[in-house]
Amino acid sequence: KWFIETTGIEGFRLDAVKHIDSYFIQTFINDIRTKIKPDLEVFGEYWKSDQTSMKDYLEATQFQFSLVDVTLHMNFFDASHQNRDFDMRTIFDDSLVIDNPEYAVTFVENHDTQSGQALESRVEDWFKPLAYGLILLRQQGTPCLFYGDYYGIQGEFGQPSFKEVIDKMAELRQNYVFGKQVDYFTHSNCIGWTCLGDEEHNSCLAVVLTNGDQGWKHMEVGEIYAGKTFVDYLGNCEQEVVIGDDGWGDFLVESASISAWVPKIEEAN
Repeated sequence: KWFIETTGIEGFRLDAVKHIDSYFIQTFINDIRTKIKPDLEVFGEYWKSDQTSMKDYLEATQFQFSLVDVTLHMNFFDASHQNRDFDMRTIFDDSLVIDNPEYAVTFVENHDTQSGQALESRVEDWFKPLAYGLILLRQQGTPCLFYGDYYGIQGEFGQPSFKEVIDKMAELRQNYVFGKQVDYFTHSNCIGWTCLGDEEHNSCLAVVLTNGDQGWKHMEVGEIYAGKTFVDYLGNCEQEVVIGDDGWGDFLVESASISAWVPKIEEAN
């Protein structure tokens, strides 16, 4: 109580919860929410890629808090190392965000997975923009950014900053990731999806990514956009896409890359 009231924190992360009694944890969190802070945000690090174990733990703790999606991270790790041999249609297989999206904290990397750590499973740099697109530009799950990916890391196990692309994706998430989401996971290398907006957010987003060659994905955004021009907000594709009369368009992507297409803002004369 003293710590929460003194610091004013909104929530916290529980480390290594698989080593903590589930009854104690769920009672502890419930007690805080009942007596101190009803809207306390909590998520736990349960380091297992076994989906059944994670589901059992959520049930044992009466769904009092979310868990980090370790399986999804390992899928990212595998995809980044297998390159074009990885089937992108399976990128979400067995992940927590598929089975329990409201209790999944999605992440690309963290302090345990970076180079030099005991649980090292570093996602290769070329794949990180794709991975962040898969957690930031979709509606399921609660994305969590890694400090090292945002600011970069110096020293023996250094890595570059992805701040520029993450900032753009955060802006897209804030303004475009709403409404009906339609997946186009129809090719082993090139996948895509659309977010078609809702009554509150008059927006439209078409995302396409590939771990293979330059390509395109035929996707529908609706006849309301017929004849309209879409541009890649991430700036990876310089070309523009014009939507057909039927509301469909061929959204482009460069090799081993991701593009996020939004309606072009026409400048007033």
